[in-house]
Amino acid sequence: EKIENLRRLRSELSRKAEDIRRTKDMEDPAVQKILAEMEEDDSMIKSTLTPLVDRWHRTFHPIWGAMFNSGYQDSRFAFFVENYACLYTSRASNLGLVSSNKSFRTTMEMLPSDRLVSDPQTTLDETNPWT
Repeated sequence: EKIENLRRLRSELSRKAEDIRRTKDMEDPAVQKILAEMEEDDSMIKSTLTPLVDRWHRTFHPIWGAMFNSGYQDSRFAFFVENYACLYTSRASNLGLVSSNKSFRTTMEMLPSDRLVSDPQTTLDETNPWT
């Protein structure tokens, strides 16, 4: 939660600084001073945030990392677990029992044309059926 609050604070600070740059006279020393203080505040927040984020990342699996997050967003894996986990397991924690070398892959869907090609009764010859 502290990481989220610091990220939110940095975002608000950035938005406010951008608003000042768009609407105020950049030649005004008072405006320059405010922006310099805002940059200093942002640096302080970033220096506090960086070790927290590093520690957060180290708490996850060394190969898989944070499987439910991709940057600031939920990962595709999180989306599928959230929507489809009930089909495969009664509890998401059961996935902790799976080897780290296990690959989860979906089966490939066959299109009608794929079924036609894979059908042993289909003959593919050199004739052009469109002429």
